[in-house]
Amino acid sequence: MPLRSGSLVCDACWGTLFTFDAFQTALSAKDSDSGPSRGFSYTTQPWDQIEEGEEKGCNWCDFLWDEIRFWYKSKKKKESPEPEEKFNVIARFENHKEHQRVILRLIIENDWSPSYSVCCHPEDNAAEFIPGRNLVWQVSSPRAYELASKCLTECTLHHTCPKPSKKQLPTRVIDCTDPENPKLIITAGLEGTYAALSYVWGEPQPHRTTTRNIPAYLGGIPYNILPQTIRDAITCTARLGLHYLWIDSLCILQDSIEDKDREIPQMCNIYHDAYFTIIAAAASRVGQGFLRDRAEPIDSILPFWCPDGRMGTISVEEEGRTPEGGVEPVDSRAWCYQERLLSPRALIYTTDTLRYRCQAVQNNVGDASFYFPPGKNDGLKLPTIMLSDTPTAAPLADEDLKALRDAWWEIVAEYTKRRLTESSDKLLAISGVAQLFQRYWKTRYIAGLWEINLSGDLLWKHKRARRSAGEVLIPGDYRAPSWSWAAADGAINSGSKLTSENILWTIHKCEAVPATQNEAFGRIVGGVLEVHAILRPVVWDPAEMELYEVPQAPKAKTARPRKGHVGYAYLDDEDDSVNQVAGGKIRGFAVVVGTDSKERPIRRLMGLLVVPEVRLGTDGAFRRVGMFYANGQHNEDADYDEDAPSCDVDAWIGAPREVACIL
Repeated sequence: MPLRSGSLVCDACWGTLFTFDAFQTALSAKDSDSGPSRGFSYTTQPWDQIEEGEEKGCNWCDFLWDEIRFWYKSKKKKESPEPEEKFNVIARFENHKEHQRVILRLIIENDWSPSYSVCCHPEDNAAEFIPGRNLVWQVSSPRAYELASKCLTECTLHHTCPKPSKKQLPTRVIDCTDPENPKLIITAGLEGTYAALSYVWGEPQPHRTTTRNIPAYLGGIPYNILPQTIRDAITCTARLGLHYLWIDSLCILQDSIEDKDREIPQMCNIYHDAYFTIIAAAASRVGQGFLRDRAEPIDSILPFWCPDGRMGTISVEEEGRTPEGGVEPVDSRAWCYQERLLSPRALIYTTDTLRYRCQAVQNNVGDASFYFPPGKNDGLKLPTIMLSDTPTAAPLADEDLKALRDAWWEIVAEYTKRRLTESSDKLLAISGVAQLFQRYWKTRYIAGLWEINLSGDLLWKHKRARRSAGEVLIPGDYRAPSWSWAAADGAINSGSKLTSENILWTIHKCEAVPATQNEAFGRIVGGVLEVHAILRPVVWDPAEMELYEVPQAPKAKTARPRKGHVGYAYLDDEDDSVNQVAGGKIRGFAVVVGTDSKERPIRRLMGLLVVPEVRLGTDGAFRRVGMFYANGQHNEDADYDEDAPSCDVDAWIGAPREVACIL
């Protein structure tokens, strides 16, 4: 089947779907609710002609060949159709239900219905009718900078994000006025606007700023010694009209503990006050850079009949193959997460394109198609209340308190999935975010937990029920009290949303000892949790997660016998040989915190699992090793099941409270 001269489709396709009337029938379907059969329906040319058209470059035959062959193998269990076979197909355009974009749907024999993302160049005739735009893959082109500037201006003028303004600059910044001759300046209270860089080091930086080379760098930093990511950031800052740039490796004295202790606590302000942050998302090491051209998208071009009779073209690609916020090198790094979260605006140089994100939107620049999968929360937006530069002095409404708590635990869940080069940075690398939350929450921060929700926050657990072979979830080096999620490695799930009436213990004291005086958001060297609570002796099976009560004397003759299995244990780490007893089980205590049930009588108890702390000088103290749920049944229950895991709730709640000190 020959192609028309200069055409994108063969004569057979041009004479069916791509006639003006047929195409308008397919296009108008996006504004119609006339049912699943809407669109342009027709019978294809024979299979051998579809194959010939595909071989000769007909882009529509290419779609038909792929999808019919896939459907045929699945439905008919044969490799391909017979040469003379024809197929009923429907083609229609649809408005995407959740995003402002148009898709093209192809329906094969009323059975198989793949869809394709549709976009076009902004200057194409089709642009008036198709909102999606082609991906910007030349990320350092004049057009890319123009589009980035447009995003920043749009945010400044129309969004509720914190507005850029002249603020006191960080202690040191890079002067990018002459990009090939950058220099370090000490700001000494100077005000201005600046950009910040977020990136993965990934390798040593021998030319980072130190106490020895800072005098020379104040006169100028040799451009050719800088790694490519830093060169690119300097270029980007200058091209977008700013003079100043903050980069950790150049603006913090990397050989000075004293300077790090002063500057790292300023990370909250540094990223939060920056006009925008440049995120080198696709670079796995600082030497790679981020301004090189991306791979030019490979998609299919189809003719597009505009309703007014003009001809345009559209780019069509199968849904799911377009860039959709995939995992980049920065997405696995803990420090980078804090930097992105704190930034009011960010230019994200991804593997495929340049993306813009602020607190209001997340888009590819130039309105190129960008699909963030439904239900996938990237945890990059702060609660609305935190968009104001000036926290309110009035008490927060209940919905604001809830928003802060939910957001914090979403952040912890995302943060704990990420890697740290230095395990001791666990609390330090989230300290800037914690500082920002504290300004609005106005409650005490205690080693990753918040006093206002302390009982519930203490009931965190690992996201995975089982660790991988050889994986250590509680590292040997101390970095937080055992009751803080920061003491554990691996992804963490949030604590429980306990209300005051559901809390069954009393907290006498909860303190964390900072490594640096008055720096509650940084490293921790000690801590204590003292409670007045119900303690029940228990054992648990690390392999099965089953929790057993150590037999107690029955309180009354009417009490039904128990088999001991009372619930389930969620362990911080499975290796605890010090407290192992016969049969491989671990002996310890269940410390009852409360219940997450509104039912009365209480049907479920929850709390911490602890074992005696064996370190020198800790007599009588405990350490957390997990959390538990104990299911409750009552003797009078009509549906009482003695084989189900359950405890005598009345006996547990009626037990005398004891003072427990957990380190």
